[in-house]
Amino acid sequence: MSQDYEELKRMFSFPIELRHEGKARFLSPLLPSSRDFAPSSLPAFFNPASRLSRDIAVLFLKAYFENRKITLCEPLAGTGVRSIRIILETGLIDYALANDISKNAYELIKVNAKLNNVEDKLEASNLDANELLASRGRGKPRFNYVDIDPAGSPARFMENGFRGCGKNSILGVTATDLSALTGSKPLSCLRKYDSNSVKTPFLKEVAIRVLAGFMVRTAARIGLAAEPVFAFLKDYYTRVFVKVSPGIDYAKKILRQIGWISYCPRCLALYIYKINDVPVSSCSRCSSSLSITGPLWLGKLFSEEIVRKMFEYAYGKLEMYREAASLLEYLLNEDTSLIGYYPVNTVSSILKVNPVKPRIVIEELRNRGYKASLTHLDYSAFKTDAPIEIIKDVFFSLSRR
Repeated sequence: MSQDYEELKRMFSFPIELRHEGKARFLSPLLPSSRDFAPSSLPAFFNPASRLSRDIAVLFLKAYFENRKITLCEPLAGTGVRSIRIILETGLIDYALANDISKNAYELIKVNAKLNNVEDKLEASNLDANELLASRGRGKPRFNYVDIDPAGSPARFMENGFRGCGKNSILGVTATDLSALTGSKPLSCLRKYDSNSVKTPFLKEVAIRVLAGFMVRTAARIGLAAEPVFAFLKDYYTRVFVKVSPGIDYAKKILRQIGWISYCPRCLALYIYKINDVPVSSCSRCSSSLSITGPLWLGKLFSEEIVRKMFEYAYGKLEMYREAASLLEYLLNEDTSLIGYYPVNTVSSILKVNPVKPRIVIEELRNRGYKASLTHLDYSAFKTDAPIEIIKDVFFSLSRR
């Protein structure tokens, strides 16, 4: 292998290194010794910090498609490691197309396919991502799974991403522009996602719901229904997977789960409005001005059945999927029918009481007949359908114990 590796290094005009991830071994650009570097600055894109994202893609496809043979398209493939791992670790792929507009990345994809003996299943291409995806809407076979994983916003690829999807397929999308999605840059969010995002204590959930809502609305514009089936946020990115189906009537049905969230910064009250409702501007509890975010997705963020299958598969191979198993275990205990979450420090600060552990708050809320759960988005927070008056009473009651 050392001799072969030396020969491979001479094929490229930039330094490379051999890496291992999951069942794949692959060449990538030599990474800087400092961890503080932009993957987009490399001769070919590769982000080692996205290992969990790639793990989750493998686990999701195993859980969703089970034993069904499928086709895959990765239009922004970089080194191709995501597609290669999906081929090796799912056993589901009949054909994969790994594309990148970078010539360096294209050459790496071809070499990495040979290194992993998957060149019979994986085709490399060197096209613009939108050109590739749009061509699938003009008579070429569409894909069962399209994975869009850009640096920054996926918005410019979204419509063509749907055009590349076949009937009853999956589109998986990553967004790393969390400053726009979480309300730090509201004009950027409006420009990219046609949504107003404001800062709230549950800003990470807003990010997921804005992206999911944008996907649903984009699909509906071209006569497709996009139903979110799995979503999460971790560190610097959020991922949303949607089931793509044809049909305007079905698209309209899913659009009914688009709406608005109004939040009161003074008393923490939440108000949920469906898309045809008009959000009020002042809080009915304390008369303060409300912060309104949306349009966004108001439905469930994931299927409990899919998460359970993903966790069981990950737990069976902990040596490979340990971090993913930890995340999925948290998701198993999260009630995704509940919108928003409350960090205990935020509530305690407003009420001027000592913070309490979220698990204790959850137990008390459940004892009073309300839904409540933890959330993977903030380990110091809780989700509930209890009105803010009940939440405050619980905090006051617990602080007196």
